[in-house]
Amino acid sequence: MSKLSKKIQPVSRVDASIRLPGSKSVTHRALLMAALADSPSDIKNPLVAEDTLLTAKALEQLGAVITWHEDRVRVVPAVRRWATPSGPIELGNSGTSTRLLLALAATGTGTFLFDGSPRLRERPIGPILEALKSLGVTCQCLREPGYPPVQLISQGLEGGEVLVDASQSSQFLSALLIASPCARHEMRVGWNEPIASFPYVALTLSMMEEFGIQYRWSGTHQIIVPAPQSYPALRYTVEGDCSSASYFWAAAALTGGEVFTYPILPGSSQGDCRLLQVLESMGCRIQWEDEGVRVTGPPYLTAVDLDMNRMPDMVPTLGVLAAFAQGRTFIRNVAHLRVKESDRLHTVATELSKLGVPVQELPDGLEIQGGQVCAPQTFLEAHDDHRIAMAFALAGLRVEGVEIHGAEAVAKSFPNFWDVFEQMRA
Repeated sequence: MSKLSKKIQPVSRVDASIRLPGSKSVTHRALLMAALADSPSDIKNPLVAEDTLLTAKALEQLGAVITWHEDRVRVVPAVRRWATPSGPIELGNSGTSTRLLLALAATGTGTFLFDGSPRLRERPIGPILEALKSLGVTCQCLREPGYPPVQLISQGLEGGEVLVDASQSSQFLSALLIASPCARHEMRVGWNEPIASFPYVALTLSMMEEFGIQYRWSGTHQIIVPAPQSYPALRYTVEGDCSSASYFWAAAALTGGEVFTYPILPGSSQGDCRLLQVLESMGCRIQWEDEGVRVTGPPYLTAVDLDMNRMPDMVPTLGVLAAFAQGRTFIRNVAHLRVKESDRLHTVATELSKLGVPVQELPDGLEIQGGQVCAPQTFLEAHDDHRIAMAFALAGLRVEGVEIHGAEAVAKSFPNFWDVFEQMRA
């Protein structure tokens, strides 16, 4: 497929009100829980993007009936859990879809083959496979051990105790938690520290609780889920996506402008909402209003030193902000970013270097010297990574001539990003 290039025009100050697309993380989870439910569900304000459509298509291959409407999606669960797919379940480069669907497939009976793009074949799934094997599921990687393509043969989840290594991705843990109510007997899901991006696990538990699924904590590293339980039919509205909002918040921060984003409320269970606290520490003013949040940028940004393990998807955004901040920014404890859509530590460092920013790539983070953008190169590469494309578009608000090559990557999570981005200029 030919690459799309997008040239960004600088702006002196942004001033906009932005309606956000539905949360990608919430939409994925709602689709899975609806497919596991005991009757049809309606999900309002879902994110319609490449990744969530891959999840929906996979659920259709497993026998669910999914109908998209203008502002909602209807999910009718499979008559039998699960139908035998006619071929491989292709998941592109959606690591979230792959990891969550592996556990969902294991709740049923059958043989299931999961595959995806060359990059997906480089993204680890070993920890979820080891957990499923300990629960009696047969898992066979057809190329490299611990990576797609993988074939599952399952007779359902019997239940019992399982220990999950979630140090590379919290999705391994979320996957098992979502599937646990469908086991034949009680599930005891435990983990060791560290956990990558624990707020996503908290989001999973919050949604399970909202849908009436019972669970209890056993100490600080194990959750007990009584089983079998049934997910009820969902009548659910997906809140605005904080990850998508981050680019508009950052635009206000970079230009000393003002952006209002909605619908989003204080107390959101999305971990990336924490970026607002980071922006506040860099000098921004944050105001919560009835339907959303208003971010006002300062005359200048100040550098920060942060552990970003709990919101790793915000690292590209923070990396661009750090390039324009006064002082030296340290981003720490995000080694697992190397197995995302791209090696995000390397790609952020590479693209910042093109802008003349002094940056050092650390084993688990980045060191960025701000205030020295000189832009010897302005043709920037998205590396087939939606978050890189959107984050580096921000640099074009301050630097003349920035052009994003591979701009179509935004389709993964925010298909109309470039149209919405232009709203800030209007």
